[in-house]
Amino acid sequence: MRLQTLLQTPSMQHMRVIAGERGLKREISNIGMIESPDIADYLANGQFLITNGYPFVNTTTDPLTLIKAMHNANCAGLGFKDHRYVDHLPKKVIELANELAFPIIITPGDELISETMRKMLSIILKSQTNELSRIVKANQTLADLLLKDPTNTTVLNKCSELIHHPLFLMDSHFRVVSASQDLPMTRNTLTDFLRNQTDIDYFNLNTRVILPYQANDLTIMPLFSAYKENKAFVGVVDLDPANSTDQMLTQVVLNTLSFVNGRVDMLNESAFRNQSGFYLNVMDGGISNDLVNKTLKARNIDPSTKFHCATILVTTNHQALLSNHLLEQVQQLTLWFIKEYQASVIVFSLKQQLVLLINDQQNAQHFLTALVQFIQPKLDRQARLIAGYSYSTLPLTELATTYNEAAEALALSKNSPHAVTIYRPKYVKELISLIPQNEARSFVERVLGGLVSGVSANEQLNLLTTLYGYFYYHQNIAEVAGHLDIHRNTVIYRLKKIEKMLTLNLDDPEQTQTLEMAVLLWHNQQSQK
Repeated sequence: MRLQTLLQTPSMQHMRVIAGERGLKREISNIGMIESPDIADYLANGQFLITNGYPFVNTTTDPLTLIKAMHNANCAGLGFKDHRYVDHLPKKVIELANELAFPIIITPGDELISETMRKMLSIILKSQTNELSRIVKANQTLADLLLKDPTNTTVLNKCSELIHHPLFLMDSHFRVVSASQDLPMTRNTLTDFLRNQTDIDYFNLNTRVILPYQANDLTIMPLFSAYKENKAFVGVVDLDPANSTDQMLTQVVLNTLSFVNGRVDMLNESAFRNQSGFYLNVMDGGISNDLVNKTLKARNIDPSTKFHCATILVTTNHQALLSNHLLEQVQQLTLWFIKEYQASVIVFSLKQQLVLLINDQQNAQHFLTALVQFIQPKLDRQARLIAGYSYSTLPLTELATTYNEAAEALALSKNSPHAVTIYRPKYVKELISLIPQNEARSFVERVLGGLVSGVSANEQLNLLTTLYGYFYYHQNIAEVAGHLDIHRNTVIYRLKKIEKMLTLNLDDPEQTQTLEMAVLLWHNQQSQK
């Protein structure tokens, strides 16, 4: 209880404050008596000392030194028995007490000090009992309320009613998401102040802070969360840090709101798992396009919206399977980053990867680079975060296509110095180079083997070069002749000879398709020699 409250009780009416009146709001929790010169070594927070003045008369205790020591120990005050050994205090003592706002009180001279202490302790104990009863009642009230599955606003209103201070709840981004009805400012203005007009690093905020705002003091406290990357905060308006009852009731409120926040975390995690299951079914083709589009509309997503697909993965040199803790950390950091910047990105998990669907209006390269730069410093030194994303942007019904591109780009990131890699569409030469050499050689020999017999190596090369030019220039004989610097009739002669040696017709689309593939493989082999 406060010293001021104690002095206002009827049995304390005979006490007089002679100095340090500004300090009457100090908390008082126990009473002591000055019995030895070294009392300064045994001071305690909230302690009120009473003396008959004798230690100051025989100069064993310096009152100035004692007052400074008691002020530093956050004691409640000092009492002198009226007209016992000290008729009046020196001016320097009064001035120091006023300067430090340290109360000096005259206790009744016709009453034993032990009786004065008994009365004061009785009042303090009664007050502490009442405080304890109030705290127990508040705890029970909130516990009963939680059984009814209340809204955040209902819980905040009840908490505000119990501690007599307006409250507001913030998410992990310092956005005010709910408030008690007695909050003296709007949620939007408060959010703007907290996010844009303070320099608080709310991502790393783990302790209580007090912020002046308009005519109020805002006490901001983090709530307990299963995921430190997703902690929420509660704000209390004009909370008195010196009021023990307020502090204990606030702790009850913190416990209650932490429980509510933990329940929200569980619901969010369950929703994330359900979302992952849905998109995995979409990717596997287990859901019809009509049902996919219907579900997307229910989630306020236009089915025609196109997305890049990206995959992110944590790699380590020593561990094939990553710990659940590391995977959860990356997931929570990713979700926090997306919400912080309100990016148009959908996330779901696939085994030990996270899959991100990035709206085509969003710059995928910029977003993924910023995401990696945000997460990487927070991971273990042995861990490396990499990402790959699709070149194509397609509706979510084509998720399998964009995911395959992202997965291939991710595989390239593993051996790349760059953490983020985009899928590169493969051109004909790249596709051909992926065919195993033994299979390519066998195919070429089977299709073009007829050109070997009966001609010299030089003539064979001329025939194949002409045939390659024939396909390269879209069967334009004049272009082929010009490129090879020969007469067009020579080109026609060579093509006729090829038809005869291979027993095929260049006007037959199916035969031409096979022949063109063989020539391309042959040309690729020549370029690699």
